[in-house]
Amino acid sequence: TTTTRLALFAVVLAMALVSSRAAQLQDSTFAMSLRVGKDEFDRALNESRELLQFAQDRKMSPNMIMFVRAAVDKIDGALKEFEKRKQDEAAAEARKKKDAPPPVVFTDKEISVKPLKGDGAKKCNIKKYSSVEIPALFAQGKVDLKKPFIVTDGVTDLSELRRRFTAETLMTNSESNVPEDEQYEYAFVSIDKFFQVCFNLRAKPDFRKAGGADTEHCEQQVAAALVDPSFANYTLRSLGGHLGWLQELEPGRAAFAERAGDLQKLVHGKQDLKAALQRASSRFFAFGPAGSGEQLRQEGMPFVDGLVHGKRRWFMMSPKDFEALRVKAKDTLEPASAFMFFEQQMEELVEEHGLGGKKMKFWQCNQNPGELIYIPGDTIMTSLSLVDSFSYKQHVALSKEVVLGRVNSNIWSPESGMVPTGYQYAACLPEMNLFSAGEKLGKQVHPMQGQIIGQIMAQYYPSAQSRSMLIVNVLSECSGVYGAPEVDAARTYCPRVWADCVGQLEKNAASLGASLPAWLTPEIPSPATIAAAARAEL
Repeated sequence: TTTTRLALFAVVLAMALVSSRAAQLQDSTFAMSLRVGKDEFDRALNESRELLQFAQDRKMSPNMIMFVRAAVDKIDGALKEFEKRKQDEAAAEARKKKDAPPPVVFTDKEISVKPLKGDGAKKCNIKKYSSVEIPALFAQGKVDLKKPFIVTDGVTDLSELRRRFTAETLMTNSESNVPEDEQYEYAFVSIDKFFQVCFNLRAKPDFRKAGGADTEHCEQQVAAALVDPSFANYTLRSLGGHLGWLQELEPGRAAFAERAGDLQKLVHGKQDLKAALQRASSRFFAFGPAGSGEQLRQEGMPFVDGLVHGKRRWFMMSPKDFEALRVKAKDTLEPASAFMFFEQQMEELVEEHGLGGKKMKFWQCNQNPGELIYIPGDTIMTSLSLVDSFSYKQHVALSKEVVLGRVNSNIWSPESGMVPTGYQYAACLPEMNLFSAGEKLGKQVHPMQGQIIGQIMAQYYPSAQSRSMLIVNVLSECSGVYGAPEVDAARTYCPRVWADCVGQLEKNAASLGASLPAWLTPEIPSPATIAAAARAEL
């Protein structure tokens, strides 16, 4: 009947509802831990491999095979990482003992940036000398210092430098930092962070940097003393004692910087006084990944650059020829990194604007490890790292007169208009009086200029701490002079400013509730005193 059919339907429906609510297994993911004792890794690896082979032979499910394979990979990976650490430690120990050959690259494959394509400069038109012949040519006046040149084996102790300066050694030196210039002071980025940002330290496979657009602004220049204080005594013997007048000042400066901790409380608390003084050195390290390099520029003073690791491509022009190029190619020649210059601009400049012609000549060359390149101060130049590179850079002076002029310009040079460098001596006088400074040193400030510069100095150096930093800069400069017997201190401003600067620094210290250390007195230090201080710090 109809009633019977409805009752039967109701029973079936009820059973279906009960069945649908019964407990059911769902897809699940399990995270399981595997503990391996430190002495059981080999056994665990062998047993896990046997389990994997058994699972594959029995044609177990893909998920089960994947589970066992993950265990194999984890154990195997841990063992390989351990072996790599042992090899790295053994290599580091061998380098300390000098048993191993010097490294031939700046970075290992884990952090290196892929080299740029191509061989760089197609030809080299820069004069080359050997380190054997160039000292005699210097003595005979046969080296043209108005043009760049290369000393082919000019980097002294190349093998030792290659051992001492690699990415690995820089990262293990906790005092190594890369400065980022800010408005008031330097902010230091750890070298480890630098290799993460500009190289491939700890980079994931899909995010590894390629040389070029990823690295074009990564070249760094750091005062050598910030990386290795002992470099104050390094000498490029290949130059035969020539061009090294600036380096005569380094021992005295270094000795003063080493004792800067005694004066730290006299300057701004955020400023590392020792590091600030070391940055005034004439010695630097320049390094960066493949594809890095600064834009076309002038250094302002001549320098030599000795490549320790890598390969660089150089481009240089005289000021006269570059000015002609700027006029003719003003729409093409825009500020750009070295990578963009070589990649996009140079070919167009050659083909469409006559670069390389009689009135727009240029020098170019590739620099290889061991080669020392000399660049005149007024030369417009750029260089591009074709592979990860590291070099030693040193400003040079062509004569004693240049050294004397540079020292004086860092103390008092109102004609330069350089704030604060050209006016630092004023901080050694009451109320930072520019006109009194000019009168004492025989180089007056123009009244209008003095009024403007005075306002600027008062605005940026209003406190005893900020002015003390300028005073310390002057004392460091003069300490370099007094520590160099070959430099005639009497021809610098130092004898006339030393007592004033020490006296004003003492007053500033008193206003801060401090005092000067016993070694810093108004009496001019002798070369023997500075040399003894340098030996004591070492």
